[in-house]
Amino acid sequence: MIRVEVRIEKYLIYADILETGNDLVIIIGGGESHIGAVGISFPTVSINTGENSVTTSVITLPSHKEDIVAKNISEKVAKILNKKIVVIAGIHFDNLSKDDIDRILKGCDELADKIIEKFK
Repeated sequence: MIRVEVRIEKYLIYADILETGNDLVIIIGGGESHIGAVGISFPTVSINTGENSVTTSVITLPSHKEDIVAKNISEKVAKILNKKIVVIAGIHFDNLSKDDIDRILKGCDELADKIIEKFK
């Protein structure tokens, strides 16, 4: 298992990555880690344009909001690495402001970039 991390001020977000064949399973956590959403993305070719594309499905547990994390990271990594990607996301920090959430989401995008760099 490979771990990459991003620190956003006092918040540490991590990705534990497991290679399974040519595919990746990525666990995203931070604070009180848990399972909040699962996203799966896989590369496809658009039937309309013939261009490379990504198809994604997301399951979000009730009262959780990690769907955007699971979706964004799985899509970005699948598209660039041309691999099937499963993301299990669960990040919880108490009393976050809207600005804190925006910074954490930006940190998750940086985390995706670090994952891509590890596997390019």
